[in-house]
Formats: sequence, structure tokens, C-alpha cells
Amino acid sequence: MGKTAAFQNVRISSTAKEDWNSILKRIMTSYNNISKAINPKGLLKINLTSAQIKLLTCFSDEDELTMTELSRNLSVSMPTTTAMVDRLVNSKMIERERGSVDRRVVKVRLTAAGEIVLKKLIRIRKKEMEKILVNLSEEEMKTYLISIEAVAQLLTKARQGKDVGRTT
Repeated sequence: MGKTAAFQNVRISSTAKEDWNSILKRIMTSYNNISKAINPKGLLKINLTSAQIKLLTCFSDEDELTMTELSRNLSVSMPTTTAMVDRLVNSKMIERERGSVDRRVVKVRLTAAGEIVLKKLIRIRKKEMEKILVNLSEEEMKTYLISIEAVAQLLTKARQGKDVGRTT
């Protein structure tokens, strides 16, 4: 049982509940503020949902992924991943094929059109981040970098703990 599940199952005082709710509220507010600050308005010009953009960016460092890997990377169910892939296949941005050795394995990769869109997405995001970061001092930049890397590591660790807990 994960820490959150254990916490929720224990009878706690109203003060502890208020503290927990306050922590959750602060985290959600911070998350929303970060999302607003770094979500480039230029992405609105690309006719894709945020989920489709997220799926395409999975190929930033990978040429090919299996459906299982995509599902895991996106933290969504296999049926949800399949529906997302179907729409992007219909849009000619990705293609999929069954494995030659194991036909149950479905491999997904970007098409040339998908690669163009991904490069555009990355360019837009980079440009938007540069607009924000240029306003930080060198010290603020260092603090931001250390903080964002720490948050990424903590969230990865927390996600892995959740995934491990789900399989047992």
C-alpha cells in the first residue's frame, strides 16, 4: 500500500486533514501556475490536443516505441493509448506495425510529417522557455534549474513507487 493510500485509510485528526489539504492545494496551485507559465500560446496554432502533443513528444529521444512503452510513458491505459495512436495514424503523423518476431508487439514511429510537427513543437516550447528564462538572474536561473530537476526526480520516484505498488 502506498503512502497516500495508507494516509487516507488512517483516522487522522481534523488538524492533520487541514494540513494535508493545505499541502495538496499549494501543490495544485503551483502546478497550475507552472503549466500556465510554460504552456506556449504558439501550440494553439497546431491543431492537436494536449494529449496528442504529449504523445508526439515521447519521440523526442526515441525513434520507435511499443504501444506498451507509450502507454507507460503517458501514464494512460492501453485502450486510451490505442485511441490516441489511431487518431495520429489517421492524421498521418505516426505509423505502427506489428513485430516480425512477436506479432503481439505493436511498434510505433513518427512519419516524416510527424517529425516536422515534433520539431515545430520543440521549437515553439524552446522559444517560449527562452522568453521566460531571459528575465531571470543568473542566481535565479541556477535555483530554478536545481529545483526543477529535483521536482522531476521526486515525481519520477513517486511514479515508480505507484507503479510498483499497482503490480503487487
